[in-house]
Amino acid sequence: MKYNFKDALLWLNIYILLALVPMAIALTGSSPAYRTFWIELGVGMGFIGLSTMGLQMIFSGRISSMAPVWGMDNVLQFHREIGIVAFLFTLAHPVILILANPEYIKYFDPTVNLPRALALSFVTVAIFAIIISSLWREALKLNYEWWRLIHGALGFGIVFVGITHSIQVSHYLDPLWKKLAIGATLGICAYMVIHTRVVRPWFNSKKLYRVKDVSLERGDSYTMTIAPDGFKRAPFKAGQFFWMSVGDEVLKMQQHPFSVSSSDESPNICFTAKVLGDFTATWKDIKTGTPVQLEGPFGSFTVKKDHPLFMVMGGIGVTPAMSIIRSLVDKNDKRKVILVYANQDWESITYKDELDELNKLSNIEVIYSIAEPPAGWSGEAGFLDKAFFEKHIPSNKNEYVYYICGPEIVMDITETALRELGVDWEQIYSERFQIV
Repeated sequence: MKYNFKDALLWLNIYILLALVPMAIALTGSSPAYRTFWIELGVGMGFIGLSTMGLQMIFSGRISSMAPVWGMDNVLQFHREIGIVAFLFTLAHPVILILANPEYIKYFDPTVNLPRALALSFVTVAIFAIIISSLWREALKLNYEWWRLIHGALGFGIVFVGITHSIQVSHYLDPLWKKLAIGATLGICAYMVIHTRVVRPWFNSKKLYRVKDVSLERGDSYTMTIAPDGFKRAPFKAGQFFWMSVGDEVLKMQQHPFSVSSSDESPNICFTAKVLGDFTATWKDIKTGTPVQLEGPFGSFTVKKDHPLFMVMGGIGVTPAMSIIRSLVDKNDKRKVILVYANQDWESITYKDELDELNKLSNIEVIYSIAEPPAGWSGEAGFLDKAFFEKHIPSNKNEYVYYICGPEIVMDITETALRELGVDWEQIYSERFQIV
């Protein structure tokens, strides 16, 4: 499925309508007396902020039905960007009200109402904490597991306090039915956190995979091969990813997304990861038979009909490309595939031996690009740029579908260069190297 403006407008309108539901509930029926413009604007900002925070929980709930339209990667990127918008709406609510009428500062005064002051102070600190920890997680040296736990707990707390606060103030929600309606609407959003963090892991723990092998790859990477324990493996399409946790505990903080690197024709599932963090550093020590829980598959970084493929991969971001190429070979699919594989140095080229063999096939072309090439290297050297793609892009460029995955700088350069060279944006599919 290609990206298109029709789908974009449809989903944007759906999102806006959902974001306006709490305000629509508040304004339905009789309305209280009008106050000043700025006070009503501040209240409106509160309703929109609360609804967008609630919708964040839906987007973090990994709804696989959204992926065929936009891809789970794009949905999560939207979640990240719209989170900043939700932060601004939520923050605008108290700021505008206090500027319009300083009496509203009493809502934060513990001598007037201690529980209310504590709850609203918590929300104020929590929305800053979510934004700061999400945008600068690595700079803060906050590991992914703890970030995920903090992020979900703070988000749930913000929505819960927001619902309670709006019901207690009750200016626009005086009838009981309005209180019930807004509580139920935002309660559904909040349940997505519980479903994702508790309910779904409980079901996943009932179908455990077992580690068959962990093998060392070039570039300080490891491939983990797992097999279903007494059931048929989850069906997936080459290029998709799973959320994985090692062990059989249900409530486990450690859950990470990994693209499948094996063919979708294989009875087993392989993941390949570079040793970059605490979790991947443990792979070499994982024993055969260790239980593994999977959730998924997710993503639409998958083959589209019978178009030829132009794939630009950086570093360990090559894993979904390997899954796609291996699947095409297993299916005897002879479509043209051009793989541009960018790495920092020669030793970092994961799967090099296999790629060299694939490069001998008539329909597959592998182009290595090395930022720091070894002595005597005659291939492409330096960083990818527009000149590189002018040299290698096929003349019938808009008959190809373009797949990009890797470090952010590789993806940004590639996307810009392809667009400047006239590639239709609807033909470009990207999967960001880091979701968080």
